[in-house]
Formats: sequence, structure tokens, C-alpha cells
Amino acid sequence: MPTPSANARSAAAAPRRERSILDARDVEELKRALQATRDALERSVADKEAEVQRAVAASAEEVAQLRATVDSLREVLERAAAERESSVADAVQQAAAEIKDLRAGMEALREALERAHAERDAAVQQAIVALSEENLQLKRTTAALRDAMERERAAHADREQTLERQHQSERAQLQATAQDLRAQLEAQRER
Repeated sequence: MPTPSANARSAAAAPRRERSILDARDVEELKRALQATRDALERSVADKEAEVQRAVAASAEEVAQLRATVDSLREVLERAAAERESSVADAVQQAAAEIKDLRAGMEALREALERAHAERDAAVQQAIVALSEENLQLKRTTAALRDAMERERAAHADREQTLERQHQSERAQLQATAQDLRAQLEAQRER
């Protein structure tokens, strides 16, 4: 017959075996939970990396579009400047031709005055009136051209400033977006 101390030992051994069985089950359960957590974390990291790659690709595409837009605007501005310079050169050439014509007219008047002394006073008066009107027209034309050129310069400068402000704003937005994405990525990695 077993002694009371043997029964006590046997009773004490039974909970230990049960505890070790429970502990082994708990360990297996914890291992499965740990593996599931690891798998979920790896999937999350892979998803975040894919999201970052998509964001980087979208950002690169947007930068390329912005560069294309800037190049296109630069070409438009260069064409406008070339057209403006061509217009100014044409106006100067026309003014020079008109001045040359006026000088030729004055010379013809001078010769006519020398040949026709009798018609001298009438011819001189007509020439003075004609030249005064043409001179006034030339002054008005010159002033109008000067005003138009100044307005064109001011408009061109305004367009350049507007484009520069837009470019700076878009660039700042891109930098802020990239910074936010970096911060989000770092926050995801720290989790």
C-alpha cells in the first residue's frame, strides 16, 4: 500500500505534467501566433514597399510632365521674343525707309526750289506743312511703338514671373509630398 508521502508526491507530479503539457500547448500556440504575426508584418512591409514604389513612379512621372511643360513654355517664350524682335526690326527698317524717303523728298524739294525760284515761296510752305505733318506722324508712331514695346516687355516680365511662381509652387508641393511619403515610410518601418 502506498504511503501518504508517496501519494503526495504522485499528486504533486500530476499537476507538473499537466503544466508542462499546457506549457507545450501554449508554446505551440504562441509559435503559431508569432508566425502569423511575422507573416502579416512581412505582407505589410511588402505592401508598403510596393506603395512607395508606386508613389516614386508617380512622382517621377509628374516631374517629367512638369519638365515637359517648362520646356514647352520656354519654347513659346522664345518664339514670342523672336517674333517681338522681328516686329521691332521691321518697324525700325520701315522707319529708316520712311526717313530715307523723306530725305529724298527734301532733296527733291531743294532741287525744285533751285530750279523754280518763282514758285519758291509756295513750294517751301507746302514742304514745311507736309514735313511737319509727317514729322508729327513719325513722332506719334515712334511714341506708339515705344509704348507698345514697353507694354510687351511688362507683359513678358509678368508672364515670366507667373511661370516662375507656378514652377516654385509646384516644386514645393512635390518636395512636401516626397517628404510626407518619406515620413510615412519611416513611420511604417518603425512600427
